[in-house]
Amino acid sequence: MENIIKKMGGIDLSFVVPCYNESLNLDNFYLEILNQINIINEQNSKQINCEFIFINDGSTDNTLEILKKLALKDNRVKILNFSRNFGKEAAILAGLQNSSAKATILILFADTFFAFNIV
Repeated sequence: MENIIKKMGGIDLSFVVPCYNESLNLDNFYLEILNQINIINEQNSKQINCEFIFINDGSTDNTLEILKKLALKDNRVKILNFSRNFGKEAAILAGLQNSSAKATILILFADTFFAFNIV
């Protein structure tokens, strides 16, 4: 049990986000998640340390370029890049395998409206 706790490190929460041709949605999606994390952190004495794992599932638009820009601005952003479209299940699995947090929130699609204030 002690080894498991040590392995988890200081990250409390991972957001796993499979992406396929999401260039029009990524900036707003990311900003909304950040906004909700900031609200939660303002309301609690313990700050949530999080990471964002975006899986580019072979997008043919500029999803990867946008993700790279996000990663340059925020070191909590991780990018997994697939050479082709393997499907959301493979993307989800890759994201979960690369999560280093104590808990994971899976966002199925970056283009859907998500009730962030419920999280």
